[in-house]
Amino acid sequence: MTETPSTPAPDRGAAESQAEPSCLERLRQARPGLSGARARVADTVLTDPWKVRGASIQVLAQMAGVSENAVSRFTHALGYTGYREFAQALSLDLGKSLGLYHSHPVELVLESRAGLGGPLDLVQRVMALEVECMQDTLTNLSEPALRHVVHRLAGAPAVLLLGTGTAAPLCHMFSYRLASVGVPVTWTADPMMMLAHVSRLSPGDLVFAISYSGRSRDTVQALTYAKERGVETVGLTANPQSPIGDVTDASLTIFSEAVSRGTAQFGARVAGLALLEAIATAVSEEKGGSTSELEELGATQARFNDLPQDWRNDS
Repeated sequence: MTETPSTPAPDRGAAESQAEPSCLERLRQARPGLSGARARVADTVLTDPWKVRGASIQVLAQMAGVSENAVSRFTHALGYTGYREFAQALSLDLGKSLGLYHSHPVELVLESRAGLGGPLDLVQRVMALEVECMQDTLTNLSEPALRHVVHRLAGAPAVLLLGTGTAAPLCHMFSYRLASVGVPVTWTADPMMMLAHVSRLSPGDLVFAISYSGRSRDTVQALTYAKERGVETVGLTANPQSPIGDVTDASLTIFSEAVSRGTAQFGARVAGLALLEAIATAVSEEKGGSTSELEELGATQARFNDLPQDWRNDS
């Protein structure tokens, strides 16, 4: 069902058999027909929907520089009964992008199933999505925050990495890279072990947490506990306006402009991995960049990992 800006609130009963457009889709469709105060509200929401999510009508009016009545008229233009319904729809829309879209890029898969491209086309488009996400991350990376994080990782007496679910593999990889360059690092995805490790930290140590949504309960609670103990906290997230932003002293954003697009959540994993690899390289340089130690470690690992020449006959 497609609506124009002047369309009244949709008939819920008639729409039961049809899939309604999401809140952001409805807003993008309506934007060309909006003007004046309603256009300013629309642009405010589209620019940073995560910042608008959960805001009161008064706060959104202040952000857009319009009256509360103008915000109300804006919601009516989109076909909602009022601001409450609009706010709920926006939260639901963004909530979907933090859940389902973490598993795979749904929009691209649906297009492939519709016959718009075969496996090669799908793979090319997914990889293009990941490249775009990395480019967005690099473009919007805060240099002061990055310098601070690299400096603290290189000099902290102890570093604890936290991450659950799909963030856990990134912690595992990052801990290996940091340990390889001499950083005293530990990581865990277990909620109870998170608290146990934090309890052994002291001021001067560092907790580095990864959460795509920024709402991972165990991670946020462990960060809160660390702050209570006077331990510095750093976050890596795709949603800096989430709870993780309230309990970290510094944060790095995996990507920004594409965050409202569900498929962009998928690329966050690849961009996050690339960013952490780059940070580990910068930490190595910050610590002095000793190539001899790395070469020695690499040679030792090769002796353990390489198959012997007679491996086929090895019983």
